[in-house]
Amino acid sequence: MHDIERVHRMAEEKKRNTNLTLLEKIDIIKNKKLFPLIFSVSVLSIISILFGILTGGRFFGRTVLTGIFQQSIIVGVVSIGASFIYSTGDVDFSVGNVMGLAAALGALSYQQSQSVVAMIAVTIMAALMLMLFNCTLSVIFKVKSAMVAIVAMTLYSAITIELVGANPIAVDYKICRTLENGWFRYATFISFVIASLVIYHLTPLGRKLRFIGGNETCSKQTGISSMKSKYLAFIVTGIGVGLGGVYTIIRSGSVANTAGNGMGMDVMLAVVLGGMSLFGGARSNACSGFIGAMTVTALNKGLLMVGVESSIIQGVRGLLFLLLVFMNSERQLTLPTKQQF
Repeated sequence: MHDIERVHRMAEEKKRNTNLTLLEKIDIIKNKKLFPLIFSVSVLSIISILFGILTGGRFFGRTVLTGIFQQSIIVGVVSIGASFIYSTGDVDFSVGNVMGLAAALGALSYQQSQSVVAMIAVTIMAALMLMLFNCTLSVIFKVKSAMVAIVAMTLYSAITIELVGANPIAVDYKICRTLENGWFRYATFISFVIASLVIYHLTPLGRKLRFIGGNETCSKQTGISSMKSKYLAFIVTGIGVGLGGVYTIIRSGSVANTAGNGMGMDVMLAVVLGGMSLFGGARSNACSGFIGAMTVTALNKGLLMVGVESSIIQGVRGLLFLLLVFMNSERQLTLPTKQQF
């Protein structure tokens, strides 16, 4: 009897599915629990195979893969930090310019003190203070986070150009190679990833951030302090951005006045490619940006290897971002409207 009822239920479900529109079927697929992970891995695999074919296998060379991994660490650590902000439904695409300015200040501190510790401390503290400034404008003065990011990008970029000048700020090359090839970079990156996972998934802060992203009005009614939670989110982001600035310095041994330009878009792409919604909520994940970071870096490298101009690459990334927003980042209709602009 139970088998017969089950067959009837399956038949009715199949009949209902055949009457669904294409968009409704896409929505059902997107709401599957494993969709974000499968989607992220699939995009990375497709991009890698495609560029492997287009470059005649050169894309899978050791030097290329090493370069992609090293750049992915920079984008990844910033993306992991930014995921704390994005999970609340806010966006801040000025993180690249924050990273560039923090790196410039760190490099200048090294030239003055000849101290690696001072360079690292100044870079991280500068990124932290700049992110807290962004948070204050958004939380205290009620300016939309996207609007703050637009102003911050222009302001921080101008300050970086003024500080650095025409010639890059050099840092001792041997020290940079020692930090890059030794334990420092991997140890700090792994420590930050583990700390982010613990904070985001095993502490009340992570639950509060996801709740705020899902329904900020309801979260306030339950006694959650949106202001405090967002300040803590920006603090974690500042640490991640600061580490990205340190990795940028030690990778090239210098800081140019264009440091961090374009990083904001890379971070947004990485977060979305990792399966996180730009509207935040329960589907947010602290490490969603790392696979996405590898995908973005592989895309940039692959397009350069096949001879695509940098201006066209920006257009390709923009189109990809729009596609990803459609595929994986719309807000559920049952939730209140979230205005980001």
